[in-house]
Amino acid sequence: MEEKGQKGLTVKQYRFLHDAWPHEYQTPSEKGYPEVFDLMSFWVLFYNGTPIGYTGHLDMGHFHFVGNTYILPEYRQSGWHSYLLRVRNANLGLRPKITVLNPIDGTHMANLVKVVTKLGYAPVVSYQGVKDVMSEKLYEEIRNENQQLWRMD
Repeated sequence: MEEKGQKGLTVKQYRFLHDAWPHEYQTPSEKGYPEVFDLMSFWVLFYNGTPIGYTGHLDMGHFHFVGNTYILPEYRQSGWHSYLLRVRNANLGLRPKITVLNPIDGTHMANLVKVVTKLGYAPVVSYQGVKDVMSEKLYEEIRNENQQLWRMD
């Protein structure tokens, strides 16, 4: 899948991040995400042919895990983070999307909350908020006191 945007932006989907990302990166679990996030496929944002950001998704059957989003520091504060997430979500269909907010690499929880709130996500405060799409065992595996779980239907 390739999505062409405006202003020299292109978003392409890759099974493995290393196929498109020439910069150094850590796996999601190395960044502190739940290990299941290491199985994600990635959407890579290109600006005039240069990869400047990525985000992931993992089809879990009844929902998609989404997240592990990164924009190169010199391209932040431009709205491209939100753009990349909108393109990814639009291409994933109508199933719920569950994300883990993990403040890493110079990001702040308040900024992440602002982005996902604008996109239509709501916080998951207990298993009751996801019991229709995931097992309690999986919920307990992905919970982390330093992170937040959010959902968008």
